[in-house]
Amino acid sequence: MKKVKLDREIFYTPNFDYEKLKTRRKKFATNRINWFLNNSPKQEYTFPKENIDDFDTNLIYDYYQETEEKNDIRVLFEKRSSTLLNSFDAKWNSSELFELLTVSIGPNPKKRRYHGDDLILRNYPSGGALFPIKMYVLIKNVEGISPGVYYISPQLKKLIMLTSNENIQWDTLFPMTLYKLDALSNSTDTISFAIFMAVDFKETFKKYGELSERLAFFEAGHVTQNLQLISTYLKKNSLPICGFFPEEIEKLIGIQNNDDEYCIYGILFG
Repeated sequence: MKKVKLDREIFYTPNFDYEKLKTRRKKFATNRINWFLNNSPKQEYTFPKENIDDFDTNLIYDYYQETEEKNDIRVLFEKRSSTLLNSFDAKWNSSELFELLTVSIGPNPKKRRYHGDDLILRNYPSGGALFPIKMYVLIKNVEGISPGVYYISPQLKKLIMLTSNENIQWDTLFPMTLYKLDALSNSTDTISFAIFMAVDFKETFKKYGELSERLAFFEAGHVTQNLQLISTYLKKNSLPICGFFPEEIEKLIGIQNNDDEYCIYGILFG
């Protein structure tokens, strides 16, 4: 626990206790038993609805603009959607994958100067430009790219093979396909590749303390939205996913014994 002095008062805060953050995050690790007990979907839920009568004392504006006019940006956002696995019907090649990564992730041509160095930025926001989210792609069936596990380096502009693995048991990576929970998403046969995001707090924690955890989750959302929008632009299918077994993904990408790095989010393409 560190002591931080601000003006005349002294505050005692655990916000910069890195070991406490690592211990807390382990409670959310999703192994198979924990998934059934704490994370599997329950049936007793309803879809939220809003009633205009609840706002009858408020100033209200109609913001939605009805139009028949074609607008490329608007069409792109309106077509963006998640596709159930059994409806994946697109093929990918290396050129399309590289375009997806270039536009969604970058690096960005803009530079930021810091202490005499050029910081390499990306095409999405990151707290302090520290980029704690690391990205890995599992290639299953992409024309022109060998199947395997790759690390994505926006800084180097490279896709780096970590392991050549044509025998990934894809159905065992996700509860919905391992346990056949949804008849519309019970097979990984038509997946072309998957991108998984792991967080590494080592640098961001020095600046933001426990806030670095929230910033990393936000960043993963920014990345995934970019990826899904560009996938839509390319007329492909995608499915953002939290329903996976992190320990299985972490074995594949080689971080299962790393206390500082763990997988938090993914997106499937086909």
